[in-house]
Amino acid sequence: MGPVLYVPRQNVQTPYVIRKISLKFLLYRLNKETIIYSNKIKYKEKIKQYIELLVKDLEAPIYVLDNSIKILESIDKRKIQGKNPRVVAATIFYLVSNRYGLSYDKENIAKRLNISKLSIRDTAVYLRKICKELR
Repeated sequence: MGPVLYVPRQNVQTPYVIRKISLKFLLYRLNKETIIYSNKIKYKEKIKQYIELLVKDLEAPIYVLDNSIKILESIDKRKIQGKNPRVVAATIFYLVSNRYGLSYDKENIAKRLNISKLSIRDTAVYLRKICKELR
């Protein structure tokens, strides 16, 4: 076999304007898809979803869910603002289930929501201070 000859490649540069327009188009499409798939959910709605998930996973009675949501609604949003919604949901679920004599382990609850059992303990102290129903 002899030497292989290739057609010389022309160095064609895409004009700067075309590159800029194509980048803008791609970013526009990406942003549009992001807006479609990321619906803004309110903070308390996230907490409700996590409480419902815990009730479903741990097969807790429905009255635990009802009372947890009622207590969540009674807490002022500004008092729990900045706290992880998973931690708040786990803590409310833990405190309400303990009130009814149901024994759910903090560690088991924490594993379900991928949080630390110590964060449940710390948040429980705080929630007992700010909410009369949890005392």
